Amino acid sequence: MTVHILWTEPQKEVVRKQDGDERWCFCCRKRRVFEYVVLSPIGMSYYGPTRQIECTVCKTMDGDLFPGQYREWED
Repeated sequence: MTVHILWTEPQKEVVRKQDGDERWCFCCRKRRVFEYVVLSPIGMSYYGPTRQIECTVCKTMDGDLFPGQYREWED
């Protein structure tokens, strides 16, 4: 039996602001307000800041996207 442990680095919130008008959340199944959130690792890391769109109610990442879709960020 093989066991995989997922370890995520501690992160701090750098930016949190409202992302447009309210829209459909596929997790809550209601219209909700979403926020643009930027998280950055604390300390030395190979990874840079991560961006996501988060539902203000259920806190689901990218819950505004239809199931099976994903968001690509341009740098």
